[in-house]
Order: sequence, then C-alpha cells, then structure tokens
Amino acid sequence: MAYCVQTEAARVLAERLLNGTAIDVPDSFKEAAKRVRFIGDSAPFIPTPLRITESSSALNAYVAAIASAISKDRYGIDYQDITVNTDVASLFLMSIILPTVGAKRTPALQHPTVTKELAKGDLYQTQKPIHQQCTNVYQTKDGRWFHLHGSMNAGHTMKMVGVAEQDVTHEEAQRIYMDKVAQWDSEEIDRVANEEYKQAGVICNTPDEFFASEHGQTMAKEPLYTLKPRSAPRKAWPEAKDPSRPLAGIKVIDFSRVIAAPVVSKILAVLGAEVLKVTWEGLPDIAATWVELSTGKRDTNLNLKSEEGRKKFAELVKAADVLVDGYRPGVLGRLGFDADSLREINPSLIYARENCYGWKGPLSHRSGWQQISDCLVGISWMQGKFLGLDEPVVPLLPNSDYQMGLVGAAAVSHALLLRTQQGTTFDIDVSLTQYNIWYYRLGEQTPEVKQALREQHGDLHLRHYDEMNSLIAKTFASLKKAKPGLFQRPEDFDTMRGEEWGLDEDIHILTTPFKLGRSELKYDVPSGRRGRSEARWLTEEEGR
Repeated sequence: MAYCVQTEAARVLAERLLNGTAIDVPDSFKEAAKRVRFIGDSAPFIPTPLRITESSSALNAYVAAIASAISKDRYGIDYQDITVNTDVASLFLMSIILPTVGAKRTPALQHPTVTKELAKGDLYQTQKPIHQQCTNVYQTKDGRWFHLHGSMNAGHTMKMVGVAEQDVTHEEAQRIYMDKVAQWDSEEIDRVANEEYKQAGVICNTPDEFFASEHGQTMAKEPLYTLKPRSAPRKAWPEAKDPSRPLAGIKVIDFSRVIAAPVVSKILAVLGAEVLKVTWEGLPDIAATWVELSTGKRDTNLNLKSEEGRKKFAELVKAADVLVDGYRPGVLGRLGFDADSLREINPSLIYARENCYGWKGPLSHRSGWQQISDCLVGISWMQGKFLGLDEPVVPLLPNSDYQMGLVGAAAVSHALLLRTQQGTTFDIDVSLTQYNIWYYRLGEQTPEVKQALREQHGDLHLRHYDEMNSLIAKTFASLKKAKPGLFQRPEDFDTMRGEEWGLDEDIHILTTPFKLGRSELKYDVPSGRRGRSEARWLTEEEGR
C-alpha cells in the first residue's frame, strides 16, 4: 500500500498526542478530534528523513481540537468539523519567507519600504558575512562537529575564537571559522562558549549519544509540554460577544523574540486572543521574522531595565491572562518578574516559558536556538546521513521553532480551559528539545519514501556549512522546482493591510493550516513596525 501523509498524520494525532502520552488529555479534546479530516498531497515533499509534515499536521489538528473543545465549553457550540491541510502544514514551517506585497506579489523581505523598517532591528549587522558565518557547523580538532553560534551579536563569539572584524565573502568567512574551530577540542569549545562567554553553541550529537548523556536521559522522561498547577482563584471565561472566536477576550503578553515563542502568541491571536508584544528598541532581533510573526499583535516599546518600564510591565501583567516568555532562562526573573513575583501581581496569570534545552537536566540553564537543539538531540546528524553525507546538516527549515510554537499554543489553550474548571492556574514549560525528542520518536520515513524524496530533490546539494539562511533559500528553490504551483494557490494565503509598514498595498501571508466549521480564524491586527503601540490593553470599544 502506498504511503499516505494523511493516514500517518491521523495516527500521530491519535497515538502520540491524544493517547499514549504523559499529558492528561481531557476527554473533550479526544471527542473534538473525532471531527478532524486531513486533506492534501498524500506523498511527503520536504526532503528530510523524519515525519515533518505528519508532525506539523497532527499538532495543528491538536490545537484545532482544543479550540473546538473550548468553544463547546464556553459557548455551547457542538464539536466542529476540523479540516487540516497537510500541504499548508508543510509550508507553515517556512512561513517567515512567504509574505508578499501587493498584486505583483513582491517578496516582503525584499520590498524597500519594509526592509528599511527591518534594518532598525538589526543592531549588529547580522547579515554581514563575517557575522552570519559565525553561526554554523564546523569540525573541531578531535574530529567532532560543533555548532558555533553568534546569536544576535556575533562579536562575543568572534572574540572567543579569535576572529577579527573584516569585510570578506561568505565563502572566505566560512574558511576563516573552519580554521579557528579546528584548533579547539569539542568539549573545550563547548565549555568556553556556554560557561565563560555565555554564548549558545553545542557539540553535534548522534541520537544515541544524546540519549546516553545525562541531559538526554533526564529530558527523555519529560512530556511534550508540562502544566504545573498553582493554587489560584477559579477564573471564568471573560464575557465575549463574539462566539466565533474561541479565545475572545483573553489577554496575552508576548515577551519574546525570534521564532518559537512568537509562534505561540501568533496562534493564540488567530484564535481571538488580544496579544501585546513587549519589546525594546535597544534590543537586537532577527527582524526578518517580523512581517510574519508580528501578525495579530500590537507591539509596545518598554525598557524593563528602567523603573518606568518595569512599572508599566507590572500594570500589563495585572490584567493579563497569559505571559509567554521566550528569553533565555532567568532573564525575566532578574528583572524582578519570576513566577512567584508575577503571581503576587496577578494570582490567576498563566506563565508559559520556552527555552532551548528544556527545564531540567545539567544543560537547562544554557541559552540556545533551534539549530542548537537540532544538533543536541541528533536531528542534524540524521539530516546529513539522509543526504548521503558523513557530517551533520542542520534541518532545512526552522521546523522545531514552528512546531514548538504549536505545542506552546496547545499547552496555553489547555491551561486556559482548566483554569475555568478548577481553582488553579499554571506554570507551563515547553522547549525545543522536548519537541525534538517527541519528533524523533515518531520514527523515520520508510526507505521507499526517503529514496523518493532524494530523487525528487536531486539538485539539492547541502553541506555542514549551509547556515539557516542558505538552507531555507535552497530548500525553497528546490520545492518550487519539485512541486510547481505549490506557492501560488490563492486559497492558501490571507490578506492583511500593509499600512503599519508604511505601505499602501496589502500584504499576503500564509493562512492557518487548520480550519474550524464555525469558529472564525482571523488576525484582528495586521503586522507592523516594532514599538508602534501603547503599553496598555484595548478598551472594550476598541476591541470590537
């Protein structure tokens, strides 16, 4: 029998999310999930050895089932028909490069008006070759592979390995870093980067090496997400006049950057939550993510290192339902807002924190990124082997970022429902590594499917030194060739106003992979420039 993505996605949803998990999944989620239908191409088309489309499709279905269960509990709406488009669930993983402007569909990240605004967030010239290639996989003196990472200011890591500021090509920069990293033993560069310079970086493990490690053994016991109850007054759903929005009236603070945690709040926004992103103009960011990931959110400029900024933030927390924290472990606590302090301000607050390594184990304090977790758990080695290489290759898309965003949105929605039913609120722990472990355990594609994918993408040539920008661009080009028309389906894209970017044209972004029979999925706020909003919640009149 031919392999079928939709059949496998349904199996993952049933066996790996609704049942057979350490998460106590309510019966209402299981009932709602009975109405899920998967549609799309029956064959996988992303060239990777693991079940990437099936994972994304199942998690999108899980989020949709929770939203359906919430609507039934909140509004008395019967469980809704749910459709998950597995093709869109695949494109979801590359959403950041898909926004286009106007009738000509100019890529938003190449539009001069947009790029001028994005440049304001790139405080340390991350696209300069000597900076960009600081974030890449290089071989060490003892023959292992290490993912060096420059984060949003490559200067610290450059100093560590002894690379001077200079104008060179990308290829020249790669050779410079290859030479420098080759002078280090893997354990030493890992220790110095993380413990002395406090910079992300990790040895590229095979899956066997990861699960044999102390950290791997600890994190292997953790569920996909963790809900830790805290005693709090039972809190009913806010009064809502629009029963078509599952999370109408829910207020969410997005305290995060880059991809994973912002995806959490973006999904909550499409379900109807009011999302306010708290950022500060003095902090660098990966600005290329803004067009897509600021959709559905207002965005306020607060310096939490100032007394006034902390006071404003506390005011926001007092009226919030959810705080999504995506900064490195301990940052918010050092600013005076740890889990206990937050509950002194707002006893009913749901506090969701996201990190790279997970929240237990000897490496939990480290900062990290998607690529770091992918290399830690062994996903990168699997990708390299799939491509016929004896070296790790970071997975081709920001997969664990986007899929962990789905996990986080599911966890928050789960907690919101429980908060209305019992005298508790929740601390939520999610991480890239928790997702990657779950993803790995879904198993590899069959040999036949893997061979078909390699043949379909025969012109895709990658190496260990292809960093994320290169990986996304090459994968995008290969997909356009392998599946003509994949990115031109009008029904797969939504339209929003471009005025918040200074445009007099609309912006087109990828639609949500799941649809509900009665609930309306839409973004009440278009994406736009950083810091454009006041640090306050909308009034009832404004929110209509």
